[in-house]
Order: sequence, then C-alpha cells, then structure tokens
Amino acid sequence: MPEDAFEEVAEIKYRPEILERTEEEARRGMLEGEEFMVIEIQVIGMVESDQGVESLTVDYCAAFHQKALTSPWMKEKVHLLTDVCENTVMVMNGWIRSRLFHKLQRQEDKELCLYRLSAWLSMGDDGAERWSIRDKIDPVFEQEDRSVVKRAAEARRLAGKMMGQKGG
Repeated sequence: MPEDAFEEVAEIKYRPEILERTEEEARRGMLEGEEFMVIEIQVIGMVESDQGVESLTVDYCAAFHQKALTSPWMKEKVHLLTDVCENTVMVMNGWIRSRLFHKLQRQEDKELCLYRLSAWLSMGDDGAERWSIRDKIDPVFEQEDRSVVKRAAEARRLAGKMMGQKGG
C-alpha cells in the first residue's frame, strides 16, 4: 500500500468517541474491563463542484489515537476497514446515489457522515483481547436506501473477522 494513500487531517468534523489517554490510564482501564475505541472509519458523502458541475463524492476518514499513526498494523487495519465499508455499505445503485446527491445538495454544508464503523478493544476474563464492532448509519442514508441496514450487518461481520486476526 503506498505511503501517500494516507493524508493526516488535523481537524475532524465528525468527532469519534476515542478518548485520548495516557498509556498507564489505558492499561489500568483495560485491566478494569473498560472498552476502548481503537479505530473508526467515517464515510463522508459530499457534493463537490468541478468546472461548475456538481457531483456526489465519497471520502473515507480514519480516526484513531495519534500515537498509532505510524504503526504498520494500524495502517493495514485502516486500509482493510475502508475496503470493508467500500465493498459493503457503500455499494449502491445509481438511483440511490442520485437521491443522496439531491438530499445533500439541499443541506447547508452539502456534506454528511453517511456511515461510521468502529472497532473497540477490551480484555476478557481470561486476559485475551476481545473486539467489538459497532456502526452507525445516518438517518438520511437509511431513509434513502433501506437495504443499507443489511449491508451494514455484513460490514460488521467482516470487520469483526478482520479485527480478530492477530496483527503484525
């Protein structure tokens, strides 16, 4: 995967539930059974204009702890989770894309976080890591595409399988 596939964005418009904690706080929390969000993929739909012609574009943003930015494991997970979103939830026909485009055109900022997929880590009673996958579909997206709920279930399943694999 090329290095330039990642662009670091300092300001995130759609705040994830990631808490910035010290390593000691995180370690203590894990031992006490807390669950921590490790990564969140945000799928942003937006109306963009190119030479006066507007179209719907989709951008994928990953939110995770800043210290993990250079981790090869994290880069791999960002890539894989983005692929999961792209190949499940965001597979839609032209009619749905057109309806989403028109909805976003009418919004003031012409942008919407259509979908979020997050991976949470906790420690089981046996000391083994446990992954939990959560997601959120924007109500506008769900209203325009009723089958997105089914595709999101598949995205959660695939993401859980992928996160359960041991990292390198």
